[in-house]
Amino acid sequence: MHRLAVDVDPIAYIRNSFKDRYPDPIQIVVLAELGGAESIVAYFQDDQRTVKETDLVLLKHIVKTYLNIRCNLTEDNIRKLLRIKPDMVTFVAPGEVKSLEPRPLNVDMYVTQLQGFIAELRTNEILSSALISPEIEQIKLAGKLEFDYVELDASGLAAAEDMESEITFLEELNNLSIVANKLGMGVNISGGIGFDNIRDITKMEYIEDIVVGKPLLAKSLAIGFEQAVRDMIALM
Repeated sequence: MHRLAVDVDPIAYIRNSFKDRYPDPIQIVVLAELGGAESIVAYFQDDQRTVKETDLVLLKHIVKTYLNIRCNLTEDNIRKLLRIKPDMVTFVAPGEVKSLEPRPLNVDMYVTQLQGFIAELRTNEILSSALISPEIEQIKLAGKLEFDYVELDASGLAAAEDMESEITFLEELNNLSIVANKLGMGVNISGGIGFDNIRDITKMEYIEDIVVGKPLLAKSLAIGFEQAVRDMIALM
C-alpha cells in the first residue's frame, strides 16, 4: 500500500529563517493529515535548523497518523528520540549538512553503532530505518543488521538527463525494493519525487511511504497545503 509521507522540514526551515513562530510546521501537520497524508516526516539535524527538539515533542502529541524522524547518527540524537518515542527513527549520514535534504548513510561504516541503536529502538517499540543509496550492497547490509525498513534515496530522478535514463533508474529502484522485501524489510522512498513522477513510484509494488516536501510547499503557495496534499494523493 502506497502512502504519502509529508516532510515538514521546508516549513520549519522557513520559520527559522524568519526567526519567528510562523509558518508553524505543527499547523501544517494538521492540514496535511486533513488532506489525507498518512505519515509525517521531519529531519532532526544536529544544528536544529529545521525542526527543533520542542517541535518533536509537539509532533509526538499532534500527529494522528505516523511519525518518522530522520536523524544524524549520533549518540545525543538517539537519546533524545528514545525519550520522545516517535513511531520510526530513520538514520542518515552524520556530519555537517549543507541542505535540507539528509545524506544517505553508508551502512558498512557504522555497523557496530547501528547494531546497538537498532536493538535499543526495538526494546522501546520504535521501528528502525536508514536512508541509503540505491545500491544492492547497502540493501544486503541493512538486511543483515535487521532494520525494519530502508528508505531509498531517489534523488537521482532529478539528475536524469533524458527519459531513457529516468526509466532505467526507476527500474533499478523497483528491483532494489523487491530485494529489500525479500530480506524482510519495508521500503520507503524519498528525493526527486514530485507531481510529475509520483505515479511512476506508485507502480512499484513494495514501496510504502513516499516522502515529499518541497513540491508540496511550492504548490501550496498557490493553492493551499491541504489541497496540495489532496492533489498529490489523487496522482498515487
